[in-house]
Amino acid sequence: MEPIKVTKPKERFIKEYVCPDCNRTVTQKELEIPRGPRKGEWIVADYGCICEDMKLVEEAKKRGVAFKNKKMKQLFDYYSLINDALKDATLENYEPTSNELAIAKQNIMTYIQQFDGTKNLLLHGNYGTGKSHLSVSVTKELMERGHECLFLSLPKLLTKIKETYNNKGVTEDELLEVIQRVDLLVLDDIGAEHHTEWANTKLFEVLDDRSGKSTIYTTNLNSNELRAQINERNFSRMMENTDIITMNGRDYRRKEF
Repeated sequence: MEPIKVTKPKERFIKEYVCPDCNRTVTQKELEIPRGPRKGEWIVADYGCICEDMKLVEEAKKRGVAFKNKKMKQLFDYYSLINDALKDATLENYEPTSNELAIAKQNIMTYIQQFDGTKNLLLHGNYGTGKSHLSVSVTKELMERGHECLFLSLPKLLTKIKETYNNKGVTEDELLEVIQRVDLLVLDDIGAEHHTEWANTKLFEVLDDRSGKSTIYTTNLNSNELRAQINERNFSRMMENTDIITMNGRDYRRKEF
């Protein structure tokens, strides 16, 4: 069997120029089609331009970002333990009922703008002032920016961990691995119920795993009450690299009433 002969097309140099889009030097030539139904026809070809490659890369990046955002949303929806009342919470629909709460909202907005994955916040104050509302709003804003976030009510988290002992759904290791890896964790309602030694041990595991990563805590307790509830070791770990935002005022949830 004779080898197939490859006929190199005739070519004519036209010009060289710098592509304004990819900034590459482009050589433009005319090529003669050597065979087939268009044999003898001359076509223009550009060599050196990578605009089409850049376009394909950019489209691939956009698809990658869209896929990542979809996976993050699925992770948030699957693992987050969030009340139905908070599912529609945003910064836009949080309406402060006092100057102190307006300052708290502004501080939260600054936290989002300066988010670097290492700084913690503790939101404390009396019931119904919107601590949970603002916290879940942070997760939504940061997820829009490509960060993995998780919102967990601490009492519900402890219940969820107990459920794993009966092999119901997610394992404890899987749950703690997700908690450890996300860019931002919100631990809501700390100290809302009496903490046993087991509960404080599990809380310390979470806090220890999150060392060096951003966590937002919310509580209705003052510092002395919180320390007594979760023990000195957990309290000390929570306060590491943590800014405190005080949120006292008229009950946000009853403002319409």
